[in-house]
Amino acid sequence: MKKIRFLAVLSALVLALGCMWGCGNGKGGSSAPASNSEANKDGEPKNSSASEVKITFWHTYGDAEEKAFLEEVLPLWEAAHPEIKVEAVRQDGSQYHEMIVTSFGTGMSPDVARVDITNVAAYASIGGLAALSDYPDFATVSADCLEGPLSTNLYKGKYYGLPLDTNCKAAVMNMNVMKDLGLNEAPKTMEEFIAAAEKRGSYSLNVSGVGDWDMYPYFWLFGGVLTDDGFTKATGYLDSAASVNAIKKMIELHDKKVFTIRDIDGSVDAWDGINSEYAMFFEGPWYFGSYEDTKQKGIEAANIPTFNGRSASVVGGEDIVVFSNSKNRDAAYEFAKFMTTPEAQLALLKSGQLPILKSLTENEAIKSNPVWSVYMSQMNSAMARIPSPNNSQIQEIWSETITNIFLNGADVETELHNAAALIDAQLK
Repeated sequence: MKKIRFLAVLSALVLALGCMWGCGNGKGGSSAPASNSEANKDGEPKNSSASEVKITFWHTYGDAEEKAFLEEVLPLWEAAHPEIKVEAVRQDGSQYHEMIVTSFGTGMSPDVARVDITNVAAYASIGGLAALSDYPDFATVSADCLEGPLSTNLYKGKYYGLPLDTNCKAAVMNMNVMKDLGLNEAPKTMEEFIAAAEKRGSYSLNVSGVGDWDMYPYFWLFGGVLTDDGFTKATGYLDSAASVNAIKKMIELHDKKVFTIRDIDGSVDAWDGINSEYAMFFEGPWYFGSYEDTKQKGIEAANIPTFNGRSASVVGGEDIVVFSNSKNRDAAYEFAKFMTTPEAQLALLKSGQLPILKSLTENEAIKSNPVWSVYMSQMNSAMARIPSPNNSQIQEIWSETITNIFLNGADVETELHNAAALIDAQLK
């Protein structure tokens, strides 16, 4: 998982360019689909000229993904839309977000881009993205999208992108250790797993750190709630009785040596410990880069066991967005829609990009793969981290809160109440 965070200097640049953008062109934050041409009632592009339209697509695909895109996806697009030429430009991932933010102030943005899910709200907040939900066909286009990935595009009541590829955490289980716990198959419930692990006397479940990507799945699994459904308010949710009980359950498991946090306890890292020490940890599909190797060790992918009847996970991945200063915004939107079609999604699946469509969950290409099938099933209970332009500040508030609780023994109710108020300030 690429955990992209805006550095302090980048945050300052965002604010500066936000002012430049707002004062310079008056387009404000959302910028509806009104471009140099209007969308017709079906959301299809009506370009002002019958001549060929050219749009630029920025991405950071790796070698395998770029090969699948250029050799399979792009020819499908060109066959369906010969009137719209796509110039695909692979950018350096290490500088990509700085490049995008800088482009807002210079007017050198692409028409459409693949971006990390954690950055969509930040780009939208300074007027850089078109609100795709303003298109009349957006509800129809997005209806087949998995809810977790789709929600990463939500900012102040509008959607500023479409999900493009996704991932989440599922359970990585060492079945040899599970047998030592008395479990002959992957446990379906956490209640069953906890009862077996409590008898062992040593850690069976590991999480690396206190950050949102690591800890949210446990928080949600045990009943915690971050905000309201629209991501507008944390007070009343993060500090609710359900959330307090979720943290207390985690403390209980930690005290009973069922659950260890590497960065708090100095325990063995999960990627090493799962080979012989731990029975389970939660990780993304990249853990199974060599499936045959893990299978030989007795390590399998499985759905995260339910607790009180529900499972939970956290969403990762990328979205596809249209830039508000594009001269061919309708054509860019048409391309963004195409990239979410089953044909395009299945072509990219061959390179390991998990699809974002509900309708593909039961596709044979998914079901026949012992890793993909698990992760696509887990996506049904995967939720987004809070989409906000202040994502890095919210991450810091969460991490400090969890550290104070687990390392310093701070009062759970007080810490969550204070954290909720701090996060509320970031959501305004």
